[in-house]
Amino acid sequence: MVKAILGYDIAPGVSFEQFEKWFREIHIPDLSKIPGLKKFVINTVEDIVRPDVKTKFFRIAELHYESMEAFLKAKKWREENPFPEERSPKGRTEFKFYVICETEEIEFRK
Repeated sequence: MVKAILGYDIAPGVSFEQFEKWFREIHIPDLSKIPGLKKFVINTVEDIVRPDVKTKFFRIAELHYESMEAFLKAKKWREENPFPEERSPKGRTEFKFYVICETEEIEFRK
């Protein structure tokens, strides 16, 4: 499995309510149209454990794909089918990072 992992904050001047309305009513439905995107996971940051970490995050999102090939096809599709400016994250979020990870899951049975 491959995950695109993004850390972001709400842009200055955008209220939590405005952001959530756009995120849930527009952005998530738009993401559901991306070919090969299997799952979208939202992680809302409650606390930063290390006091030396100064970066502020609101959420960390995970976009799950079956393989790197599936991710690359989705990336190409996004480039060829950009979301209209009025629907995009631009002006609503401040991305802190965007990484692609090969995922290995290890489960502990206790």
